[in-house]
Amino acid sequence: MGRFRPARLAPLLALLASIAFGQAARSDLDAQRLRTGVFRYRTIVDGKEAGESRIEIRKSESGNLVFTNRVEGAFSQTWEAVASRAFEPVSAKLTMGEGKDARTIFELEYRSGRVTGFAMSGGAAEAERRPVNDPIAADTVDQRIDWAAVMARSDYAPGGEFTFHVYDPATGHSRVAARVLGFETAAVPAGSFETARIEYRIEKNRGTETYIVLVSEAVPRMLVKEIFPNGAVTELVEAKP
Repeated sequence: MGRFRPARLAPLLALLASIAFGQAARSDLDAQRLRTGVFRYRTIVDGKEAGESRIEIRKSESGNLVFTNRVEGAFSQTWEAVASRAFEPVSAKLTMGEGKDARTIFELEYRSGRVTGFAMSGGAAEAERRPVNDPIAADTVDQRIDWAAVMARSDYAPGGEFTFHVYDPATGHSRVAARVLGFETAAVPAGSFETARIEYRIEKNRGTETYIVLVSEAVPRMLVKEIFPNGAVTELVEAKP
């Protein structure tokens, strides 16, 4: 067995502590603060359009929130994440590619402080299916909807900071540290919106990733713009009920 690198010990210890001491589950997150409907975005890479995405947020008969996203173009994929009103994860699924080239990357179920299911490892040609069975902290959100969890806060005080955890089968359990940078008017194809600018860092085992989201101040909120670690930008093109 290999040794843990020092950089990986902190997230592991944080996870064990949160489980051992019953860390409170997302007491300040409420999906009722999110606008439901269909939201269409364009993706910009190096100043050029690189595809579109279509996010739908809807409430199921059970009262859970169902998030789906279909991405076309350079980052073609489809995913679904189901969570409770308090963002407790229920399930998640990711498929890459389209048509005959589509392949399921993972399917997850969350229950009783654990996540189970399967994930594919390796490239498309040599991909292998591996089981997933990991513990998670009480404040864990599925990584597909980390941006939505950021939008579900009760308020955004300038300079305010908050944390939670996310899970992804490729990188495991990661701590998220978010900070409210300020407020600004954001102009996107869908119009101009008064937004809160929020930065959040995901402390993954392979390095920290930094995201910036511009979220409409008005409740129910919606994602207006997002800047990804690789420089790609998504902008709201259309929002429909």
